[in-house]
Amino acid sequence: MSTRTVAVIDIGTASIRMALADIDDAGNIQFLEKLNQSVRLGQDVFTRGRIRRTTVEACVRILESFQQVMKEYKVAAEDVRAVASSAVQEATNRDTLLDRVAMATGIEIEIIDDAEATRLTYLSVLPFLRDKRRKTTEHTLVLEVGGGRTEMLELRNQNIIDTRVMRLGSVRLRNLLEQQRTPQNQIRDVLNQEITNTLHQLKGDFKEGDPSLIALGGDARFLAMQINPEWNRDLLQPIPLKKWKAFTDHLLELSLEQCVEQYHITFAEAETLGPALYAYSRFAEDLGCKTLKVSAFTMRDGLLQELAQQDGWTESYRRQMLESALQLGQKFHLDEKHGEEVAGLALQLFDELQEEHHLGPRYRVLLHIACLLHEIGTFISTTSHHKHSMYILANTPIFGLGRRDSRIVANVARYHRRSTPKTTHPFYQALVRRDRICVQQLSAILRVADALARSRGRRIQHILCERSDETLFIRVPGVDNLHLENSALQVKGQMFEQVFGMNVILVKG
Repeated sequence: MSTRTVAVIDIGTASIRMALADIDDAGNIQFLEKLNQSVRLGQDVFTRGRIRRTTVEACVRILESFQQVMKEYKVAAEDVRAVASSAVQEATNRDTLLDRVAMATGIEIEIIDDAEATRLTYLSVLPFLRDKRRKTTEHTLVLEVGGGRTEMLELRNQNIIDTRVMRLGSVRLRNLLEQQRTPQNQIRDVLNQEITNTLHQLKGDFKEGDPSLIALGGDARFLAMQINPEWNRDLLQPIPLKKWKAFTDHLLELSLEQCVEQYHITFAEAETLGPALYAYSRFAEDLGCKTLKVSAFTMRDGLLQELAQQDGWTESYRRQMLESALQLGQKFHLDEKHGEEVAGLALQLFDELQEEHHLGPRYRVLLHIACLLHEIGTFISTTSHHKHSMYILANTPIFGLGRRDSRIVANVARYHRRSTPKTTHPFYQALVRRDRICVQQLSAILRVADALARSRGRRIQHILCERSDETLFIRVPGVDNLHLENSALQVKGQMFEQVFGMNVILVKG
């Protein structure tokens, strides 16, 4: 069985981390090395709004040292994935960092949004969720207090029930304490007020039943190692909330200098420990959890899982994305049956035309969502409802879809009728070239499927496609009268001919 060596890099608010691993053809992951270097990105961005030049150069030096390690392991350029989250995302001069790193190292940094971060967190805990020793009905909350934001996932077995991303982070909290010059004896009060404000946003949504709380993140791992130095990181380390709070109380009584000296950690690590651990304990209290189970899983694990799978959207995850889309449709009183009818036909066309469009499973899901919701704009008005659909889908979150995917779905829905994509359309033109081509292909398929569903009665459920020179024959078994569908296809099939270079003809039998 062949293996390839890959590298994943996570550029966070307080450090840059890299993991190297071997991945075999079966998707098994074998870690080779893990590296971690401190950097003050969050300190710059959350106080100044931009990254200082000295910090940019510090990032470059760290990534150059990482690149040297990758060369020693002979990691190919296409097997490197680098991501950055909240700190870089919020920096007004983020392009300066991205361009400088690309020119100095050749490493392309991808800025991930909240939806992508949540997906990677989900992937990171998949090995635990798939553990057959777990109860299949177990109610689990996954919590990570990062430097710039806090993520929470609610799970029932492997199914995601809800997710939240909150602008609460240990670096943000530390900056708040420093800006207010908070005395040592008032730190707890300031932290409590800030975290309480965030907890108020949850409105008790995660208090159902008796959840199991899994804590991710470097600060939680530090506490787990202090409680149990023999912790086997392949397993979860349970820590009673009382013991967690006692350790946190002791930590908050120490100055940063005392914390560094007592626990032999860096100053950057000491800055985030107190705020992060206090946030974990407050969340646990509010959620009714008496024990926190610390996990060694990280975002790098999620990135590696994605590289191993070649498609981070598992079947279970796809189902949850589609369920989220249907819930959105219900909110806007959409004709759900028609959306499912169009989707069923469009997916058949997508599969039949694989040799023509060469799009992977990810785009099949995007097409599915666009089909389900292509008429969502009728909630606003039946006039120009395709444009209203684009606006709604571009500005309403669907679980699992990042910003880029949402824009693709919105554009595909927008072009299910009337005008074809034009360079004068700003929302379409804002897409990168690859995504514009994808939108054309998926929109053309959606238009044909919409024409086949013209009668809105599921008359056509199965189709057979045959190619002959420059013509695509769509054979419909079991339906004798296709006059309505043929009339619609004469209009809606024109875009298909432009994109795929084939006429579309509907035939019986």
